[in-house]
Amino acid sequence: MKNECDIVKDLLFSYHDGVLSNTSKAFVEEHLKTCKSCNHILQEIKLENQKKKPLKEIDIFKRIRKKITKRNIIILISLLFLLLVIIFNIFVFRNYNEIASTMEIYLQDDITEEQIENIKNTIIGTSDNIELEYVSKETALERMKNNFKDNPDLLSGYNKENNPIPASIEIKTNTEIQTIVDNIQDMPGIAHIKTHINYNPYQLFFYTIFNK
Repeated sequence: MKNECDIVKDLLFSYHDGVLSNTSKAFVEEHLKTCKSCNHILQEIKLENQKKKPLKEIDIFKRIRKKITKRNIIILISLLFLLLVIIFNIFVFRNYNEIASTMEIYLQDDITEEQIENIKNTIIGTSDNIELEYVSKETALERMKNNFKDNPDLLSGYNKENNPIPASIEIKTNTEIQTIVDNIQDMPGIAHIKTHINYNPYQLFFYTIFNK
């Protein structure tokens, strides 16, 4: 029947997609048993759907791959940033630990040899792992002049007789610096003790870089 075919043709797409009610589905299937024309149309619908399905799958895969790619890029950038932060902090705190393990003890001009030896012995007594160097006023002045060798006139007026640079004891150690400070700070002959233990590690890092 022409009228029945028209009805079935309208229902074939829904039938193929499996969204018809049981009653409508039974009606279409009963009609398809005897109608070659509607069966032919149904086969065309199936073929057309099979052609579109791979394209849809490819499109879905492309979208998934695109999303994964963007996500991977974000993850990679985040990991690289994290790695750079870790490396930077390693350099910062390595620099800090190296500098914070040093100290300078500036001595009074009228300090005696005995007082210098007492200070040295007290420092050495705090640990076996201490590098200690006594820097005389003359040596300190020469070092200062070398630091200003690009501007030699700046310190040209200073010599052994009017040397303003104090003698010092330079220390490098793995021992807690504060322990050494506590042991020697009240000893006679000491003018000033300079440590780096309370410095900000990041400020110290950039200060070290820009003053090399």
